[in-house]
Amino acid sequence: MIDWLRLGPELLRLNLHKARHARRVRGLGPAVPPAPCQAASDSGRANQTHCEACLRFDRASRYRHVCPALRLRPEGAFCSLDSAAIRPAWGRAALLLGLPPLALVCLGVLAIWATLRFGTGLERLSPLDVAWPPRWSEIADQRRARFHEIALRAIAAGDPATASVALFAAAQIGTGDPAGNQTLARLATLGGYHSLADEIHARTLAAHPARAAELALAWHDDLLLAGRPHQLARLALAELARPAAPREFWLRAFFESIRHPGVSAGLLAADPAPTFPHPGLRHALAARDALDRRDRASAADELLAFEGLLPGQAARRFLVFSWLALGDAPRARAAALSTAHPAPPGEMHVLVHALLRADPAPDTEAARETLRPLLASALAHPLLLAALVRDPDARLAQELAATLDRSPTVPPTTLGGLWIAARRAGAGALAADLAARLETIGRALPAEFLQPDPAPARREVLQSAAALLPLDREVLLALREAR
Repeated sequence: MIDWLRLGPELLRLNLHKARHARRVRGLGPAVPPAPCQAASDSGRANQTHCEACLRFDRASRYRHVCPALRLRPEGAFCSLDSAAIRPAWGRAALLLGLPPLALVCLGVLAIWATLRFGTGLERLSPLDVAWPPRWSEIADQRRARFHEIALRAIAAGDPATASVALFAAAQIGTGDPAGNQTLARLATLGGYHSLADEIHARTLAAHPARAAELALAWHDDLLLAGRPHQLARLALAELARPAAPREFWLRAFFESIRHPGVSAGLLAADPAPTFPHPGLRHALAARDALDRRDRASAADELLAFEGLLPGQAARRFLVFSWLALGDAPRARAAALSTAHPAPPGEMHVLVHALLRADPAPDTEAARETLRPLLASALAHPLLLAALVRDPDARLAQELAATLDRSPTVPPTTLGGLWIAARRAGAGALAADLAARLETIGRALPAEFLQPDPAPARREVLQSAAALLPLDREVLLALREAR
C-alpha cells in the first residue's frame, strides 16, 4: 500500500530529474554521465547500468509504472536505455496521475445520475447532463418539471400538504421558461398559494421584459380567477403606467376591480399611496369609496368630477353602473349615451339592458330585446353571456343555445360561459346538456357541480366551477360582480 502512495510523488520527482538531465546532455556532447536514476558507479550503458530509483520502492517491480525502461534480472534491476537517451515521460505521468481522479469523477457522475434518474424520477436525464457543467441547468429544469407534475397530481388528489411542498420546491428551482412559469403560477393560484403565484409572476415579468404585455395578462387572469380584486387593481395601475400596455384592457380591469367592496378604501389608505397614471382614476377611486361608505353626496361630487376627466372607453361602463348604484337613472342614461368615448361594438346593448333592468318596474321583455341582436354575432357572445351571468334569464340562455346548435363550431369558452349562465338561471336541463358537451371535449365537471337541481346555483358553487371551465374574461368579470 505504501508503494502505491509513493507512486505519485515519484512520478513527478523522477521526471523533473530526467528533464534536467536531458538539458545537461545537450550541452555536454558525447561525455554523458549516468542519469540521476542510474547507479553513478556504472557505465551508463543500456542493460549494463543498475537502476537506483527503484530502490525507493519496497518491491522494485512496481517501479515499472514509473519508468518503462526498468528491466529486472536475477542479478538485479537494470536500465534498458543509454544514459544519453533518457528523457522525461510526462505523458505517462499525466496518464497515471490523472486516471484515478478521472475514474473517481466518472463514478461520482454515475452515482449522482443514478440517484437523480431512479431516486427522484428524472426520467429524461442523461449522464452528460450531470457530467458537463454547461448542461447543469437541464437538471434544474427537469427537477422543476418533476415537482410541477407532483403538485398537479397532489392538487387533483386533494393532498394540500404534498401540493404545497411540491409547488414551493418547483418555484425555487431554476428559472423556467415563461409558459412553464405561467402553468406553475396557475397551479399555485388553484391551490390557494397566492403569495407564491404573485412571486412567480413578478419574477417572470422581471426576467422577460420583452414579453411584459403577454405575461401581465396571465397574471391578470390568475388574480381574476382567484377573486383578488385589490391585487388586480394594483397590477392594473402598474400596467397603465407602461406606455406600451393595452390601455383599454387595463382601464377595464381597474374599474371592475374597484367596484368590489373595500378595494377603494384599501388603495386610498395604502402606504405608500399608489401612483395614478391619469387624474381621472383618482376621482373614480374616491367615488367608489364614497359609495361603499354610503356617502351619496361625496360619491356624486366625485362622479361629476370624473365625468370631466374620462380616461377611455372603459370609463363609460364604470360611470353607468356607479350612477345606477346611486339610484340616479337619468345620469346613468346620459353616461351610456355619451359620445365622449364611442362604445365598443355590442357594449351599448349591454348598457341599455342594465338600465332597463335597474328600473323599479323593469320590462323584462324589452330588456331581452336589447340583447337579442347579440345572438347573431359570435364575437358578441361573450358580452351576451356576461349580461346573462349578471342578470340571469333562462329564456335568453335557451335562445343562445339554439343559436349555437346551428353553428358548425362552438368555442369551448362559449360552452363554459353558457353553462354558468344556465346554472345561474336555474335551467337544469340546459346545464346538463352543456355539461355533456363539455365532457366530450375533455372539460368534464366533477359530479358535485352536476346536480339536476332546477334552483339557481349559489355563486360560490359557480366560482369553484369557473376554475375548471374555459371562460372568456367577460364572463369571469361578470361572475365576480354577480350577487
